Amino acid sequence: MKNNTVKQLLESDDLLVGISELSKVTGVSPRQIRYWEQKGYIHSAGEKSGNRQFKLPMVIKVEIIKHFLDEGYTLTVAVEKAKERQENVHHAKLLLRDTFKGIQNIGNRYTVIQLDDFVNQAGFYLIRDNQTNQSTYQMIEEAEITEDLLEKWFESKEK
Repeated sequence: MKNNTVKQLLESDDLLVGISELSKVTGVSPRQIRYWEQKGYIHSAGEKSGNRQFKLPMVIKVEIIKHFLDEGYTLTVAVEKAKERQENVHHAKLLLRDTFKGIQNIGNRYTVIQLDDFVNQAGFYLIRDNQTNQSTYQMIEEAEITEDLLEKWFESKEK
């Protein structure tokens, strides 16, 4: 996936789903979705061919509200918690959009995400060893990330 594609995904909220698809994806009945919309807890992007359409942030919000309802919260509290969580996700999304530089798989074993443009000017790498399911991070100035280098980082983490 190209860096521009990832950035576009992080910036895009244009995905639209109908109420029946939203219901299937989230497990929330169309009737309940319409009620939440009537109460102002969620909103549709409008109607196309007589069907309500919902943008990706609303799909996520419905899923989060349902999660909190399933945990036993009241609808009002679930909506408030969903709003807080979405605000946090929004800020994280902005941070990733501004700092994401690339992702690569190395040696069919490691997944490396490069973040950059920090005040301290060092490159920040999030690394996952897909074989051992361990994760680590490294801050380095520009360098070529090789399989040997990654193995050394994980070995030093184990000590």
